[in-house]
Amino acid sequence: MATNGADTAALSGLAKDVFEQGVTELANNMFPLAKEFPTEQVDWKGGEGHVWAAHVSRNTSPFFAGEDSAYPVAGHQTHVKGRIDMRKMMARIRMTEEAMSDLVSSEASFRNGMTDEKTRLADDVAKKEEYALSNDGRGVLGVLNGTHNAVTTLTLKNPGNVPGANFGNRFFFTGQIVLAVNPATGLLRTTAVTITSTDSAGATCVCSPATGTDWADADYVVQVAATTSTDILDSSYEKAFWGLPALIDDNTNRDNYFGISRTQFGNLKSYVKASVGAFSLDTAQLTADVAYEKLGGEIDLLLMHQSVRREYIKLLQDDRRYAGADLKSPDGGTKAMKQGDLTLGEVPVKAIRTLGLGQVYFLDTKKSGFKRYVAEPGKFMDRDGSIWLREGTGASARHAYEATYFMRKQYFCKNPGYNARWDGVNATLVVVRDE
Repeated sequence: MATNGADTAALSGLAKDVFEQGVTELANNMFPLAKEFPTEQVDWKGGEGHVWAAHVSRNTSPFFAGEDSAYPVAGHQTHVKGRIDMRKMMARIRMTEEAMSDLVSSEASFRNGMTDEKTRLADDVAKKEEYALSNDGRGVLGVLNGTHNAVTTLTLKNPGNVPGANFGNRFFFTGQIVLAVNPATGLLRTTAVTITSTDSAGATCVCSPATGTDWADADYVVQVAATTSTDILDSSYEKAFWGLPALIDDNTNRDNYFGISRTQFGNLKSYVKASVGAFSLDTAQLTADVAYEKLGGEIDLLLMHQSVRREYIKLLQDDRRYAGADLKSPDGGTKAMKQGDLTLGEVPVKAIRTLGLGQVYFLDTKKSGFKRYVAEPGKFMDRDGSIWLREGTGASARHAYEATYFMRKQYFCKNPGYNARWDGVNATLVVVRDE
């Protein structure tokens, strides 16, 4: 017969919550491209930017002459000048007085609230820089795929403006405020929207409110500062750091290379092989040969997404399985299983999770002159004596504070012709959100 004795329900008022130590980190804070991108840091001197000079053509007068022949027409060397600009990234946090005061002690919170907001913002900024290094500097998150007249679902392609039908929402995240840009004019369409969810299959995003009636197929989609933004100045369009698709390019993404036309001066063109298709060892050798024939480039680093690396692994699978292995326990894998680097012709093959899909970069890190110009490596605004500023005045005032973080950088390659790029490599892609 049941009794009225004490049980856990009766004594629940005495029970305590037992908390694990620390905070579980579920955001990916690894930024491999920034680590592997072989750049030399250069301090920014200010003014109107750094001017650089390039030797782009030879004296064409040398010729084989016969006895008593005429002199050749005099030739000359050609040098041109370009100008390196500076780009800026900004971020902002806001905290109420209570959030700043009540989340300080270890007894009251897992971590100091202000410290958490500030340090994690730095991680978020680093993540955005990693995105920039994989893209062409336009700040394009993706491209509209089809008609988008007053809709709440965006169908997307070309993630980061890298051509491809797969994973169009790769760089879209809940809470982003975005707007379409007309590629023909470089102007914003109407009605900024907020991303409310992303499709796990990688093709679409849901937004609110509905898009403007002028959004069109193949429009760029970029972040804007606020839902009220209407001026292209208040968007990320053409304000991102230049990444590999801009630096290692023919004239597909960037014909104007820091003030010099790649069409006019082919020395600044990298060899770009579009629509590669299947990964081929012969095509890889061809690409390395072209880089050498063009300007003497000697490829010493290959960068690609993990999905493309798997295609390379598959090429050698039949030859590798029993090579040098204990036949009692053959190993069909490679160092890539532990994310180790492979090699192709003794050249390191590094897989970068944030790199453009279907791409391979063939880099000559010694001769290219990769540089990172830095005006500000990253800090919170504090010229007026404080990081935290009161929000608003008068009727708009709130008992809260804001802090703004910013960095100013630009990436540059002095000799892009030493390098090469593949686009459109066939690869089996598993859509995985980079949280």
